Amino acid sequence: MGADQKYPEWLLWFSEHGVRVLILLAIAFIAFVYSRSRSNTEQRLDAIQDSVQFETPRSYTPPNLDAYAAADITVGSLPVHQAAYVPVYSHIYYDGGRPYLLEATLSIRNIDPKRPVYVSAVEYYDTHGKLSKKLVDRLIKLGPLQTIEFLVERHDVAGGSGANFIVEWHAANSDAHPPLIEAVMVGRSGTNAISFVRKSEPLPQWMSK
Repeated sequence: MGADQKYPEWLLWFSEHGVRVLILLAIAFIAFVYSRSRSNTEQRLDAIQDSVQFETPRSYTPPNLDAYAAADITVGSLPVHQAAYVPVYSHIYYDGGRPYLLEATLSIRNIDPKRPVYVSAVEYYDTHGKLSKKLVDRLIKLGPLQTIEFLVERHDVAGGSGANFIVEWHAANSDAHPPLIEAVMVGRSGTNAISFVRKSEPLPQWMSK
């Protein structure tokens, strides 16, 4: 090779600075890999934390009334005795009269943070006013802020579009908070869904029967 042979300028520059360039590239690559690894680790930790914190809601089971027993308390010993009417729809109509089936949840909530309320009757009536079933036929106790729920399943169409619940409740003090009683209706057909809530109406005349 001739002594006066010339090399490209970039090759000469790389021969002088190439080691530094390779070191810098290596450092940048390690930093990139570390940041990606750290990000993936944080995402996995977040996913694990979310899975630990999230608890799948339990499937509905009818309440065990024995767990709500009102020990040593009788209806006669409770001065407050009230009743409430709760509208329920086992179906509604659409498209010229076609029935749209719904599932309904009756929720009875003691909203008093300090005192219990008592429930002596939960009765389900159909559209024609005929008693369909009794869900509570004894005195039960709801502690402060406790809730009890009853489900009317979608395939249970006996109630009809004009079904209702009658709930009788009691308290030991006249200034007790009335329970919050609601019916939540939910329906789904294909990609369509509907839900709505109806609150109870007091029935003072019911107690004079």
